[in-house]
Amino acid sequence: MKTKADVSATVLRAIKVLEHLKETPGPQSVSYISKELNLSQTIVHRLLTTLKTEGFVLQDTHSKLYSLGPAFLDYANKIITELPFAPVVEPWLIRLRNQTGETAGFYIPNGHTRLCVMEYESQQEIRRSVGVGNQYPIHAGATGRAILAFQSEEILQDVLNSLSTEERHILAAKINTTRENGYAASFEEINANVSALSAPVFDQNQRVVGALSISGPAFRFNHDMMERHIPALMDATQEISKSFV
Repeated sequence: MKTKADVSATVLRAIKVLEHLKETPGPQSVSYISKELNLSQTIVHRLLTTLKTEGFVLQDTHSKLYSLGPAFLDYANKIITELPFAPVVEPWLIRLRNQTGETAGFYIPNGHTRLCVMEYESQQEIRRSVGVGNQYPIHAGATGRAILAFQSEEILQDVLNSLSTEERHILAAKINTTRENGYAASFEEINANVSALSAPVFDQNQRVVGALSISGPAFRFNHDMMERHIPALMDATQEISKSFV
């Protein structure tokens, strides 16, 4: 059992500041962070100054606002390259990219978001690009639904309860369709002119660990093109899931 002597209050405050920057959209001021976290501006300023020296936060030279720094990219890259399933997923992403001509990616759940951990961009001049390390709300888009639809009812209800009544009804219907089909599709749902197709990957206990995604410009990756590539996507997710057994 941890005692107060075992825990650093300064480190905990620093973590709270970093969590705030992660969860709150856009750069933040010292005064706003201070108010939101109920910490003095002096403490917040000292923490941010220290974190900035190590690359954990960035400060805009003009606005003086703070955001997360590049150090986290190094940590993210190390985590991603050492993911136990990365060697299994990578060949399938390359195969899907080459078969479809579109961008193929792998996402994992991260609370109420889904995180892009692997991506092979289309080699065509006009293409969809997400970027490893970027996140989207887990309830939005085909890939989010491919993950959310197969998570626990508790997690699903938690996400549904965070939405408006109209959004809740729309998402619940889409979740049911995703469960029936085993995959999800979206058309210009998050970004204009972008379509996506996604299916979940499961571990040996049938828990969803992530989802494969194929995405591209809507003018090219249209409904007919999606239908053509559903078998390849489902085959890839099934083979990857088998690797966990």
